[in-house]
Order: sequence, then structure tokens, then C-alpha cells
Amino acid sequence: MRRILFLLIIVTLISIWAAGTVLADDVFKPSDATASSTALATAITVVVAALFIVVCVFLAMRQSSSGIDDDGKIWPAFLLSAALAVILRVIVALAFEGYSTDIACFKGWAIAVYEYGPQNFYTSGVFADYPPGYMYVLYVLGLIREVFSIEAGSALFTLIVKLPSIIAEVVASILIYKIAAKQIGRMFGLLCAAFLLFNPALFFNSSAWGQIDAVFTLFIVLALYYLKKENYILGAFFYAVTLLIKPQAIMFAPVVGLCYFYALFKKHGLKKALFGITGGALVAAAVLFAGIFPFTGTQEPAWILKLYQGAVNFYPYASLNAFNLYALIGANWADSFTPFLLLNYQTWGMIMILLICVVIVFLQWRTREQRPLFDLSGFLILSVFMLAHAMHERYILPACVCLIFAYVYSRDSTTLFFAAAFSISALFNQMVTLYADSVVTAPLPTLIFSAINMALYAVYAVITIRKLASGKVLIKSPALL
Repeated sequence: MRRILFLLIIVTLISIWAAGTVLADDVFKPSDATASSTALATAITVVVAALFIVVCVFLAMRQSSSGIDDDGKIWPAFLLSAALAVILRVIVALAFEGYSTDIACFKGWAIAVYEYGPQNFYTSGVFADYPPGYMYVLYVLGLIREVFSIEAGSALFTLIVKLPSIIAEVVASILIYKIAAKQIGRMFGLLCAAFLLFNPALFFNSSAWGQIDAVFTLFIVLALYYLKKENYILGAFFYAVTLLIKPQAIMFAPVVGLCYFYALFKKHGLKKALFGITGGALVAAAVLFAGIFPFTGTQEPAWILKLYQGAVNFYPYASLNAFNLYALIGANWADSFTPFLLLNYQTWGMIMILLICVVIVFLQWRTREQRPLFDLSGFLILSVFMLAHAMHERYILPACVCLIFAYVYSRDSTTLFFAAAFSISALFNQMVTLYADSVVTAPLPTLIFSAINMALYAVYAVITIRKLASGKVLIKSPALL
């Protein structure tokens, strides 16, 4: 086993380093980073990936949690792990500016929303395709910059812009620790938390790229967590917040919506379901109104719908560097309306989304008593990422997090494997994109990684559909471990 672990670490180190050494020039169009800062970010990512594999192996090898459940031993280890993960993220965040366009947007929005105020932000002439939810966070960041007179172009302000995602990752690790510790024991919780803290895809996204997928993912995880507990009010609250942060929350709508609908068919649960649906709808409406109204200003009432529609239609391409089916057939950055097999890419994408929704309806009905919402959400997002059009390279990240939460509840080793495999895949997708010499990734790595992704997804889809369609989701008793 030690030899296998050693070989896995070496292979991952070499592979990630190779992906990160596309640095012949000093300046790259997506990142505008120097060769030295790129090398540093890559080296630290390699270290994080190695730690991640070690954590995955320990999770797969664990036999029992008995005798290691002492608070005095586990909490210091958790705090040390969290501190190390944060320190590594801060180093990369300071040294590597990130995806230039995204960082410039977040900095510009933070300054603009503070200076103009929420009511004037969307009419100030500043380009902004994000809904109001995250603008509240950026307002605070703009306030911090103003109070401490921080230069907009400084590495310190870059770090401040990246901090919300880093904090969200730590919060998610605390949440999974508590859930996993309750399921089996605190050592199991520590390992599951470390899976998130040292997940290289999440690490690279927040500290190197500088995106906010971790914030978005945290809130959708909270929504699913409370819906699984049949707390429909808090589930609606957190899902509404997720919708306010990013339009991509709509991708989770089939699982979330069916969760409320199928609650009507639970034995002796009609009254609770009706209360949950009514209360959840009122809470969601109140959250959305409270989040949107301060930004309305002089705009017409339907302005928010146009903003969401514009965000969805802003990138009319088959694939936007997402290593999926469309990238595999050579349609990366191809126009969505390009003809393909009698139809066009967008039409095929919509057909795929419809088919995925039909499968979700069936699988969720079969498992409505067990409520494996994280399994279903992971399957939904991976399917949409691989088969739908207009996918960005980062849209796979929530699925990686959903799968590790699904593993916590099921302790199914195949779920752990795919959570780890798709995390490594997501890392490569981001690295190849960020380190490219243009906004379009090179054809060869796009083809290779897309083929690997699709093969991995095909195996995952077959296993997952068979498992969920049986209506019996694997749940192991702690006594069996």
C-alpha cells in the first residue's frame, strides 16, 4: 500500500507540474502572471494535491474510528490542517493575481458598489453580469479598501478580494466535519474536512484563479443539507441566497424543486409538506426581494429578470473551455448555433438537459424516502457539465463538493473515488485554461482531458443510475466499519 501511495503521489506531482509548465513567455493573456509567480502557484498546488491524495487514501483505508475519538487529539489536528490550508492559499493569493478579467471585475465592482451605492450600481455604467447577492460582500470589501486606503492594484487588495472564497472553504470544511463526526466519529470528520481543505481544484479556484465558486457552493450545500433534514424553511432560505449569488443556482432547481414536490407523497407527511412548501415559498420570496430591492434604484421592476437572462445568454458557445462532450468533438468556443447532426449545439444541449431532468425525476422518486440529495445533485451537475452547452470549466466544482458530502452519508467507496477523480480533473481543466496563451485552450490537451472526462463520466453515470434506480441507497452502519 505504501508503494501504491508513493506512486500515486509521484504521478500526480509530475502530471500537475507538467500542466503548469506551459510558461514559455513572461506574460499570459488569461492570467497576466510572470513565470516565477506561475511556477510558485504550480509548486504549491502540487503540494496540496499530494496532501489531497494522502487524505483520500486514508479515507479509503480507514477501518474503525474507535479509540481515536478524543477531542484533545482531533481538534488541534483540525485547527492545524485549517491553518496550513489557509496559509498556503494566502501565499498563492498574494503571489499570483489570478484570472485577470475576473479579478478586475471583482475589484472594479467592489469599488463601484461602495462609491455609487447599491441603488445606483447597476445604472452607473459599470459592466456587471452578476446578480446582487455577491455585491453585498463586495460592498464590504470596497469599504475595507476605503477605510485602510488600499491601492486597487495592490497584491493586498487582490488577497482581500479572494478572501471570501477562502473563508467559505473553511466554513464548508467545518460543516462536513460536524456531519461526518456525527455519522461515525471525529477522525472520520477530520479526514472529510481535510478532503475539502486540501482539495486542489477548490484550492486553485480560490487562491490562484480568484473566483467565488466556493461561496456559491457553500450556500447550495447548506440548502441541500437542510432539505435532507426536511427543514424546508431553511432549505428555501439558503437556496434563495444561492440564486442571488450566481445564476448557476438554477442548475440545482430540479433536485430542489422535486424535494418539495415529492414531500407531498411521504406517509403521514402531507401537513408538514404543505407547511414546508408554503413557508419555503414565502421565505424564498422574502429573501429574493430583500436582496434585490436595494439595488433597484430607478430601474424598472423587471430589471433583475433581464440581468439573469443576459447572464445566461452572454456566452453563446458550445463549450467555454469545459472539457466535456462538446470540447471532445472540437466545439470548444464554437458558436452555439453552429449546425451539428441536423440540429445545432444549443438545441442538442437543450435536449440533453431535458433528458437529464427526466432521469432526475425518476431517480429522485425512487429514492424519495432516503433523500440522497447530495448524490442526486452531484449526478445532476456532472451530467449538465458533461452534456449541456455553454459550460465553463469551473461549473464542475459544486459536483465535487456534493459527492464528498454524499460519501459522508453513504460511506460508498465508489462515491469517494469519483469525488477525488473529478476533483483532479477539475484542477487540470482550470490549470490548462488559466495557463493558456489565449482565452481558448490548446486543442491537444483539450482533446485528451475531454476524452478522459467523458470516459470517467460514462462509468460514473452507469454506476450511479444503477445505484439510485434500485431505490436502495447504500448506507453503512458505523458498527460495520
